Amino acid sequence: MNVFIFYGSNVEFQKYLPDSHISVVDLALKDDDERRKFKVEVPGQEDESNDQDVLETYANVVGYSDDFSSLTEGAIESFVGFISRYCIERLFLQNPPESIARHIKELTTITCDIKHQSYNVLDIKKLQKLNRNFSNRIIGQERALHQIVGALYYSARKRYKKPCVMLFYGSTGVGKTETAKYIAEIMKEPIFRKQFSMFHSEEFTAYLFGGKHNQNSFAKELLERESNVILLDEFDKPDPVFFSAFYQLFDEGIYSDKNYSLRMENAIIICTSNFQSEEQIRERLGDPMFSRFDAIIRFDDLSNDDVNELVCREYNRQYHSLNKKEKAIVDQYDVLKKILVYSSRLKNARQIRRVVREAITENLINQLL
Repeated sequence: MNVFIFYGSNVEFQKYLPDSHISVVDLALKDDDERRKFKVEVPGQEDESNDQDVLETYANVVGYSDDFSSLTEGAIESFVGFISRYCIERLFLQNPPESIARHIKELTTITCDIKHQSYNVLDIKKLQKLNRNFSNRIIGQERALHQIVGALYYSARKRYKKPCVMLFYGSTGVGKTETAKYIAEIMKEPIFRKQFSMFHSEEFTAYLFGGKHNQNSFAKELLERESNVILLDEFDKPDPVFFSAFYQLFDEGIYSDKNYSLRMENAIIICTSNFQSEEQIRERLGDPMFSRFDAIIRFDDLSNDDVNELVCREYNRQYHSLNKKEKAIVDQYDVLKKILVYSSRLKNARQIRRVVREAITENLINQLL
């Protein structure tokens, strides 16, 4: 049997698969059904079957990352015994749990090929593009840009393989998340984003440190990611007791839990927080976590000029999505001018998007409905 173990996203795993195959789950269901059957022996009638069972043959068997969560704990532990009951020519496994991978690697009767997904790597040209075009995308954060470029420089120069870990802090809606998204665009990869404020202590324990195989985990999601740009939004929200889970990841790019282990080389990890000072951050995260960031970067509040520019950009974006009749109505009421009169009351991009949408919609409704 030839075994191919792939660590990476489903999109990349698909490229290695043959057109015709049976899934591990389907084979497990068939195996379970066969083992439930029992044979009734009638006295005086001999079993005409061969003394030695002939193993069923399968050319290609595929185990996707999510398939393993469909198996029982017992099936996971006895996985090698399960597949040994069949003659499998080629077995393809995506992100198998450590226990399965370890047992397969110990077999001397198979050929095992292991491949890890390759991710795009930051270089000087990409960093120059980020520096050159940043202000066209993110308003009012030139000082933050300078620090970001400085933090990413050694990664672009390939001086080390560990992740570049940055903490963006400041008021909500001033460009922190948008900057992370833009870095992912520069890298030409979809950003991997987790909203940490959504997790509660009890579920977060299993998520970070690993629970049962059918439970989702941070390590499993990192293995399945399509990008090496990681955004951990509202990183400060969980209980500080959980921050120790990130020490080795931030230091060496290694993350392990009860079931999975991975190495993240050349990754860009961005954490965000709405705190207003480094002192607040240090108090919340603690010195061991605080000291592991390669850069702690403040995003400034928006000035009146910044707000006006954002209003104009957002208005133009929403205006161009209207049809000809709708545009005529908006032009008639001079909506943009009215919004700019009250722009000093606006504080962030989220508020601006809402106000522009409501102003345009109100005038359209008055005329059309």
